Amino acid sequence: MDAERWGALTPEQVSGWITFDRERADWTYREGDPAMAARQAEGVAGLWNKLGRHRAALLADEVGTGKTLQALGVMALLWKAKPDARVLVMAPNRDICRHWEREYAKFVRTHYKQSDDVVRRVRDGEPVHGARLAWSLAELAQAVEARTHRLFVTTIYSLSGLMRNEHDEGVDRLQGAAVAAAGIHRRLKAALGGRGFDLLVVDEAHYFRNSRGMSQRARAACSFFGPPEDRLGERALLMTATPSHASMHDVAAILGYVTEVGQDKPDALLKKYTLRRLRRMNGRDGSYDKYAYRHELAVASDLVNDPAAELFFALYQKLLVSKEAQEGRRFLYGYLEGFESFKVQESEAEHETEEDVAKRDFQGAPDTEILTRLARMHESLGGLPAHPKYDALVNACVPADVFDAGVDVHEHKHLVFVRRIPSVREIVARVNVAYDRQLGQRILQALAPDDTGGLLRRWEASHWSREVFNRHFGGHGEADDAMLLESNDAAAEEHADADANVHSRVADLFVVKKTGAQRSTDASNFSLRLRKPESLFSLLLEPASDYKAGTYGYHYRRQSGDRLRDEYASAALEARGAGEKRGVGVVADDKLDFARPMPTLWGLMYRQLDAADRERIDRLAREPAKAESFGRYLKNGFLFASPVIVELYCWYAEFRQRGETGDAQQRYLALVDFLGAGLKDSLAFAYFRAALQTFDALWENVPDEDRQGWHKLTGLNSPAFYASGAVKDRQRLILGFNSPFYPNVLAATSVLQEGVNLHLQCRKVHHYGIAWTPGDNEQRVGRVDRLFGKVNALLERDGRAELAIHYPYLARSFDEEQLASFVREKHLVEERMDACRQSPIGAEIDLRRASNAWRSYLRTPREDMVESNLVDPYPYDPKEEGPDGVYTPHLAEGRAEDP
Repeated sequence: MDAERWGALTPEQVSGWITFDRERADWTYREGDPAMAARQAEGVAGLWNKLGRHRAALLADEVGTGKTLQALGVMALLWKAKPDARVLVMAPNRDICRHWEREYAKFVRTHYKQSDDVVRRVRDGEPVHGARLAWSLAELAQAVEARTHRLFVTTIYSLSGLMRNEHDEGVDRLQGAAVAAAGIHRRLKAALGGRGFDLLVVDEAHYFRNSRGMSQRARAACSFFGPPEDRLGERALLMTATPSHASMHDVAAILGYVTEVGQDKPDALLKKYTLRRLRRMNGRDGSYDKYAYRHELAVASDLVNDPAAELFFALYQKLLVSKEAQEGRRFLYGYLEGFESFKVQESEAEHETEEDVAKRDFQGAPDTEILTRLARMHESLGGLPAHPKYDALVNACVPADVFDAGVDVHEHKHLVFVRRIPSVREIVARVNVAYDRQLGQRILQALAPDDTGGLLRRWEASHWSREVFNRHFGGHGEADDAMLLESNDAAAEEHADADANVHSRVADLFVVKKTGAQRSTDASNFSLRLRKPESLFSLLLEPASDYKAGTYGYHYRRQSGDRLRDEYASAALEARGAGEKRGVGVVADDKLDFARPMPTLWGLMYRQLDAADRERIDRLAREPAKAESFGRYLKNGFLFASPVIVELYCWYAEFRQRGETGDAQQRYLALVDFLGAGLKDSLAFAYFRAALQTFDALWENVPDEDRQGWHKLTGLNSPAFYASGAVKDRQRLILGFNSPFYPNVLAATSVLQEGVNLHLQCRKVHHYGIAWTPGDNEQRVGRVDRLFGKVNALLERDGRAELAIHYPYLARSFDEEQLASFVREKHLVEERMDACRQSPIGAEIDLRRASNAWRSYLRTPREDMVESNLVDPYPYDPKEEGPDGVYTPHLAEGRAEDP
């Protein structure tokens, strides 16, 4: 689209086509409105005008302000103006690319106001332009040449792998990458009629800050984006919350890939191209900036009363200083993160190194050799010393009482960042062991209430093994257990991405194994009883018949081989109006009435809800498809991804000890009565309410396939999980962490540092390993500090909230010195970083700046949380004109033609 046709826009005009309030389809912009919705409308208008006037724009709004939403707004209005426009989005990795695909579809359905067959289809409200994902530049070129799409999404990483298989000596890999990228550039320009993409969007643009770096990505990017006279995109929108990530030189480097920056200073470039507004969350008493609620906490651990550990760390520090002096090297952040790095074991390699950011993590640090030597010496003397820093982290992440239903479920969520890759597994293993201790004790209290401790000690010493459990409690089975195991999907919950070395051993008791002598346990049989349609007890976790408190009146009996089997699930589905009428046909299914109406746990809990939560259920009941989805979500969460299954099993064990007699219906009703007595103070009720209160937000942020069955929850049966490049299916971890269900603790390397949302349930971040720079640190915290997350919800409800940011460290050691240096430096540059005026930052530790007063640089919440002195460094300017100097948008009203 020519510059003279681009025109200019105002926020009022933008809000005529787009709503930025997801609860109000008729929302319109009002000048002076401080809400983020108004600021996002201003952002779209400001970006549109900069793109029209300068052909490039840099959206540098703070982390968590809805940059993706604003970019989608620009894209939608571009298609409105030019229905055949072609757009390319580049994001760091595949997970973030898929996030763009989902967010684009959601934006069109919920934010774009018109069904016009230009952006949103009239017939179904879906996007006119489907996103075409391409995982390599060659695949991207083929997709564009096919002329079947107008929106293309690819990875920044695709620029790094162009010469991946070239290992011959003498091959210039960097030059080869540049040549290959230039070839792709020519193919794309030819397929696009010589003009290039109408709009190029680069997410996390700070990946391109090392424009002169000796990497394939830097060299390939120059050729791929093209020289000034032959740009790949007619216009380019760059997005990053940290445009001066390490220094002000980053600004020119980032912009230089897509526009001519000349000799302009960074300040001039920022003023010309940039929008940067600081995040403010709406709350009960006004709007809140991040310094109102952030609470940084130094978490000390000590070596007191442990001579072996004290000796170890004394030797470590002496050898470290000697090593640094001999080699003339500076100290770098990341030392002394943990002992896992020197255990005598094969190093875990990153199986998938798609994310360039993962290169910031490491299997070890320069101190690994020292740690290995000391570790072997200590092991020869009887074992490794204690690591109190691990213990402090585990104590912070594991609740004092897992079964205390009085603690809000979201308080169990902890996001932990590390630097050394093996640390994630070590942390997760230790957290799961700590959870297992509580879960195992609760189970033993129910199964062996008279045990004086001997049985508990033997079982714990076996690491909560299935063999010991079956030896002592295998005789508790019931007559129908064998029948339940006959079903061929008994082991469906086992997940290919599971790590048996770190998972919860107690949670594993509830999993049916595919083979082996210990295939099932009394616990796994109980789990089957709650989900197999042949068991009447499967009704317990079904939705109420009317999705409120309704009961069930009948079931089916069918011939299966030489047996008659009762079947309850399809009858319940039919009673809710969500299944097909079965009737009696050639394959005779007898419809049998229950002697008494059969209630469900859902119905019992509905009666306990307050008015606000009942209204949420009532709204669900008016949308049966969504209510059915919530039912599957809740059932999978209860059975596989929470301590609720342990609570239910313990209740059942205690109920069974009462010796109730009668047929299945009588026993079921007796169990329901037994459960009802303590339901209001139970974990089941707490998780039910938490799931209900946050379901809408999660529903909006997951793909349709997840909404249908919520099957990803079935593989999340441990309280803690880890995310690294070796974990392929990170989306299931993100889904679970954003739900009330497992994982409660998510330990991650840098693969989750950018571009993902982990904020719906969590308000606690732990920097177990220090980030390289304050920019990296801010990106980490930004996974949780986002609009519409848990912190935002607490501000709206209470007018107060805390985002807890923990810095664990080993007191009176080099670990404390490196943390002190980092905290001081971070505090000094934060305001400059907010204003995009970053001074150069490196990964070296300057111990000369360490001070005993370093804790004074930690942020604490303001008493008056609403008061704010923050000023947006580069706000929307209503006086900024379009290319023709007139606010005359030329937005087409025609239909999109086929590509």
